[in-house]
Amino acid sequence: MTIRGNEEIGLSLRQSLSDMADERGDAGYSLVTTGSEPKRDWSAALDLVREASEAIRIRDERTTEMEIEHRLDAERAAEEIRSLQEQLDETEVRLAESEARARRAEARASEAEAWLAKMHDAIIGSFSKVVGTESDDAQVEADLRAAFLNNPQGDEQ
Repeated sequence: MTIRGNEEIGLSLRQSLSDMADERGDAGYSLVTTGSEPKRDWSAALDLVREASEAIRIRDERTTEMEIEHRLDAERAAEEIRSLQEQLDETEVRLAESEARARRAEARASEAEAWLAKMHDAIIGSFSKVVGTESDDAQVEADLRAAFLNNPQGDEQ
């Protein structure tokens, strides 16, 4: 219970007590008298106790309502956390599968590049013997290009 709530209850009770005193026509009513003999108004005290108990009951009901709301909020949050955790787990599995596929693709690409290099070397080596004994790769490649340009269909002559 907050201090402001307590102050509001106290003000409400004092106002009710003052209103009851006005209704009874007892304008000089107070809980503590300055005279030698205390003045007791039991009905006003009972009314005050009833109001206080009613205020406490209302506060307890509100507290119970808030506890239920907070419990429901906590359950919803826990369910959302479980759902998000499942999504995260599924995403991590898909990521691992994607990474494995990427590694396999990189391995295939490396293997293909190695075979292309071997084929290039074999072609250059074979045609350099046909074209001549020149060891200059640039010249050999230029000769191969010229040979292909002269025979674009790939027909043997």
